[in-house]
Amino acid sequence: MRSKHVLQILTTLCLTLFCCEMKSQAAFNKELPKEFTDQFTKEINDSIPSLGSFIVSQNDKVVYEQYFHTAHKETIFSIKSVTKSIVSILAGIAKDKNLLPNLNTPVLKILPEYNISRSNFKNISNIEGKVLHDSIRNTLTLKNLMTMQGGFDWVENSKISTAMSFSGDPVKFVLDLPFEEYPGTVFNYNSGETHLFGVALAKIVKTNLKQFAAENLFRPLKINIPRWDTDSMNRNIGGSEMFMKPEDMMKFGLMILNNGKLGGRQIVSQKWIQESTAEQVKLDSWDVLPNANGYGYYWWRRKTNGHQAFVATGYGGQLICIIPDLKMVIVTTCFLNDQNKGRTDIKRLHHFIDKITKADL
Repeated sequence: MRSKHVLQILTTLCLTLFCCEMKSQAAFNKELPKEFTDQFTKEINDSIPSLGSFIVSQNDKVVYEQYFHTAHKETIFSIKSVTKSIVSILAGIAKDKNLLPNLNTPVLKILPEYNISRSNFKNISNIEGKVLHDSIRNTLTLKNLMTMQGGFDWVENSKISTAMSFSGDPVKFVLDLPFEEYPGTVFNYNSGETHLFGVALAKIVKTNLKQFAAENLFRPLKINIPRWDTDSMNRNIGGSEMFMKPEDMMKFGLMILNNGKLGGRQIVSQKWIQESTAEQVKLDSWDVLPNANGYGYYWWRRKTNGHQAFVATGYGGQLICIIPDLKMVIVTTCFLNDQNKGRTDIKRLHHFIDKITKADL
């Protein structure tokens, strides 16, 4: 009798928890109330003059889709550093194909043509300092690059990043920068490091990144990439300058939400999705990422109303925000015009994302 009583208690408890979960999900499964969406649309339109699109999908169904300021479904946007998160997935695909070496592999093992020691030369100013730089550079790994811990003396969106993009060889430019920290010790956002990683990845897969992405990622997802800019040596820019339609950004986000699968096809392994979005670097404060809680392999992490989100972020308001426990993906794009407020617009967009993820809609 006692065991029967215990079983009844456990059954009641399980049903209670199940009903609570169902009630929580029900708040998100229903259509967004028209009163809410009308107010939301007006407020976001007035707050972000550069806004192009804001799309919300839940349970594989679009529950909100609006275009702003002359944008429409076919408008193509520069997704800026969202490109980085796509490159992260390309690395995962390369790993699934047994092409990607251990992430602790020094990048100069993959790009030995850039491993020219200054000790081979004479009469160089401060030869001792430059030889020390060479020895530190030899410790720089793929993982250091993917977690923004390369250690270079770098300021994003500064004269130094502009100089890199105009240089004859941006990879050499980055590798020749002085080190401010030892690789693997300090997070410092650096698009130059991502370009360096992208060039190494292209060499690993033995084709350019756009071709590899087309065959292994975009074609299976039925995504068309009209443009992905290259550097002065005709190599796709690993950290930026890819162009996409918002609905294609959504397809990519849904694939991440579904642990690397879309339409029954496994595009990239679930293991890589989990590893690349996990907290690889501790990061609990970032000026444009409210409630930040870590950085993965080119993926930002934050909490929105207590829900863990993984975010691909691009300059000026290009976002793919994946919230697994709500089965939700939110995509935003902004025009890079004189109305764009840069980092301020990203911060505002997270405010509106938080409005969507509130459970009491």
